[in-house]
Amino acid sequence: RAQAQAGARLVNATERRALLQGADIYDEMTALVDNRTLEIVERRRRTATVHRRGWLVRRMLLMADLVGLAAAFGLAELLTKETGDFADRFGLSAEIALFLATLPGWIVVTKLHGLYDHDEERTDHSTADDLTGVFHMVTVGVFLFLAGAWLTGLADPSMPKLLIFWALAIGLVTTGRATARALARRSVAYVQNTIIVGAGDVGQLIAKKLLQHPE
Repeated sequence: RAQAQAGARLVNATERRALLQGADIYDEMTALVDNRTLEIVERRRRTATVHRRGWLVRRMLLMADLVGLAAAFGLAELLTKETGDFADRFGLSAEIALFLATLPGWIVVTKLHGLYDHDEERTDHSTADDLTGVFHMVTVGVFLFLAGAWLTGLADPSMPKLLIFWALAIGLVTTGRATARALARRSVAYVQNTIIVGAGDVGQLIAKKLLQHPE
């Protein structure tokens, strides 16, 4: 009987110690049950298929790239008076049509540079990490356009206009990507579920780290 009572006291002491160690995490978790948490739960109930955050971020980045390239093209047209041989022969509308026709190629080049995949691979990936990739993507895209114009003989592009487009595209695409990521992270669809199996020292440490890094 004495051994049984001692064992019961030991188990109770262990349980109390575990509860005290997890009290801070429990308080932090219950503090998170706010209106946003309820909004997330309600959305999950109404959504048949819950996509990973990469599904949202890729689409936001794709839209940012298209808008950035289009804005760079439009500003380059406004800032330069030299239209180039292509526009002289076919007019501005044909030049716009040619640019729109090349947009799928820009997206392919961007995809080959891996600029749509890093956010799902790394939780701390930022737009600053994309700067080198965006620089390469725009440079390769402009080079391919020049090569295509030279090989086909269809156009003799204005070099000042291309340089202005190149510089503007790097800046606008990078800025657009930063905006897209900020908007995506404010969306309920960006949040992902996390399950920690086990409430020991390792499980508690993981929970604390997740609370310190919401991304």
